[in-house]
Amino acid sequence: MAAANLSTSNLTTIQSTMCNTSGVQSKPPTPARPSRRIQRQRFSSLLLDSTVALYVLHYLYHNPSYLNPWNLPNMQLWLFGFIIIRLGVIFYDHLVVLLIEKCFKSKVLPTREPGAPPVRYVSLDTRSFVFLFLNACNEYQFVMRLTYYLWQGGHHQSMTWKLTEMTLWNTIIALGIMFASMDMLYAPLHHLMHLPTLYPLIHKHHHRQHYPTRGYLDAGNEHPIEHMVGVLCTWFAVCSSEVLLPTCGMWLGGLKEYAMSGTWESGDTMTWTQGGGVHALTVMVFFQLHAALACLNHSPYNVKFSLPFIGSASLFGAENKVLQRLDDMTFVGKLLKRIITGQWFNYSVGHHEMHHRKFNYNYGQYCMFYDRWMGTFLAYEGPMSTAELEARKKNKLKEK
Repeated sequence: MAAANLSTSNLTTIQSTMCNTSGVQSKPPTPARPSRRIQRQRFSSLLLDSTVALYVLHYLYHNPSYLNPWNLPNMQLWLFGFIIIRLGVIFYDHLVVLLIEKCFKSKVLPTREPGAPPVRYVSLDTRSFVFLFLNACNEYQFVMRLTYYLWQGGHHQSMTWKLTEMTLWNTIIALGIMFASMDMLYAPLHHLMHLPTLYPLIHKHHHRQHYPTRGYLDAGNEHPIEHMVGVLCTWFAVCSSEVLLPTCGMWLGGLKEYAMSGTWESGDTMTWTQGGGVHALTVMVFFQLHAALACLNHSPYNVKFSLPFIGSASLFGAENKVLQRLDDMTFVGKLLKRIITGQWFNYSVGHHEMHHRKFNYNYGQYCMFYDRWMGTFLAYEGPMSTAELEARKKNKLKEK
């Protein structure tokens, strides 16, 4: 009996020891320290953000008029304008979706269709909301400064608001120049932000969403430095169209005079860069279209088009001898054909979705000729089937 009691007590002791041991093992493991590469990236990101923030604060301290180009009399009116702009952005975002769904009857991209493999969506985190707020402030300043710039007449006060002074050159041609010049600057800068050194510091946050779907929220969810780059590209587009057309006109006039008289009179140097090449209303239209297309680029809708008002293949006809002759020429001839037929402006939401899915392609937004020139253009690819996904998983396992 005593032996039985002893064995029972020993068994109880062993069980309690095992329980204690299992309890110790159930503690969560100590998290591993980040690698040196991650630590360097975090330090570089903190250093970059702090430096830029200090510079911006220093600039605004010494140039407070930057925040109030219209000289609004009080802070309440300034905040009221900010709220109005934000409400306008929300309304505009919903209006674009309404027009696409109800008026144009656009379908969703193949990756979002019913029956397609599910795609991964990323919710907005704290950093996303901070970036959206900072970018909203930057947008407000941009809208204030752009409207003030237009109201003052632009460069050299030569931009007009009169409807009677609207021409083909300062409307349709100028609008095309703005879109082309913006893409010519934005695409290489976008490519630059994908360099391994810069990508984790600035552009990586925007690529958290592989399948953009929220329109403005996904478009504006980017690092403030990247957002400022986009604002500068928009300014560059406006200034290019305003200055380029009259300057080219004067060059052509000078060449004509030189051909007739044999003398070249350039006149005052400042006249070579005078403004007036774009109508003020054209700039407003460009800004609205640019905002709408930026929202669509981060939406699930399958929207794509070229420039019908400049030309299309259907307008010239498939049997056009000039176009057929250009097909037989080298790369230059094919490039001229795209320009003549309006194919240089080849907008597609699918192009930008491919950029989010495969980061190293499709850096342009509208024209895509930078990507065709650099070899980074990638046509849209639909969703992979279940069999293709399984084969991809098996190949990855074999590689391991």
